[in-house]
Amino acid sequence: RTFRCLASPRALADRASMVMEVVQGEYGDGGETQELTQQPDTGPETTPPAQSGGDEAAPEATWGRLICLAPEPGIHELKQRQCVMGRTTNAHAQIQIDDARVSSSHCKIFRTPEGAVQLLDCSSNGTYVNGKAVGKSKLHILSSGDEIALLNPSAKAHEAAGGGGGGGKPTHYHYLYQDLRRYATSPPGDAPPPSQPQQRQLPPPLPPPLPPPLPPPL
Repeated sequence: RTFRCLASPRALADRASMVMEVVQGEYGDGGETQELTQQPDTGPETTPPAQSGGDEAAPEATWGRLICLAPEPGIHELKQRQCVMGRTTNAHAQIQIDDARVSSSHCKIFRTPEGAVQLLDCSSNGTYVNGKAVGKSKLHILSSGDEIALLNPSAKAHEAAGGGGGGGKPTHYHYLYQDLRRYATSPPGDAPPPSQPQQRQLPPPLPPPLPPPLPPPL
């Protein structure tokens, strides 16, 4: 799904500043983050839509999933408007990771009023979508099937870390995003057409009866 933005660049910048104050001001990045080599910025900055900060407190129907692929398999249901992934020191994080390299509020996944699902990178050591860095304070529109990695998932980063994250920690944390809204509210066009009852095949009509035989001549 493609979203077009018709606002002026200055309006977009003001709107981005407002959203960043709401999303970042709600959860402070408490504690120190063990920083790794900062990755270069890739991709243009995406302007987030305005969003109220208290919507994540109200539980809703499950609209998505984060399926943990590594280091340990697991499933996290997305029921609130915003999901925070961060370190265990952040009591407000819905997904908590015990790793000093993970920021207190590493990234946030939220739904916009227009229906898009976006990821906001708040980390010091990087958040990656499909192997590409999002960039700190930048947004990425998620699609079902996108792979999200906290910390650098590349093979070169693993080699630089000596094949691991140090201290017995994994090199990165790998998730698969799945959008469930299409299955919850499928439009009528997605439903298969109702099956038509088969008409019973009637046997062919019988031929007319033969006339009685004529009497013999006298």
